[in-house]
Amino acid sequence: MINRTAEKPKIYVVRVGGYMEFTTADELDNVIAEIVDSRCYNIIIDLQHVEYISSRGWSIFLTKIKEIRENDGDLKLLNMNENVYEVYKVLEFFWFLKVYETMSDAVADFDSGASPMPE
Repeated sequence: MINRTAEKPKIYVVRVGGYMEFTTADELDNVIAEIVDSRCYNIIIDLQHVEYISSRGWSIFLTKIKEIRENDGDLKLLNMNENVYEVYKVLEFFWFLKVYETMSDAVADFDSGASPMPE
């Protein structure tokens, strides 16, 4: 499901639920590709209802982030549960992707121009 935030019309929010494994990861890949093809490069992935992300799911974020950032956009993750967050930390994805607890924090960070990439 794709929604735009009310705060900023150029930010897409993608809400994902359940288990993000091979099949559902491909669906997410297609949704993000459609958004990027429409030339919108500010994307928030709401993971509030995601219980598990497979390696295929995590790879979607990494493969999309390069093109998104090359177009002055960003991909932000929102509302990770504790189990998903633990995997995020173990994989050290904090070097590449930021996680937010609230939608307003994620939206505000688009305006700050902050990049999670180390200098």
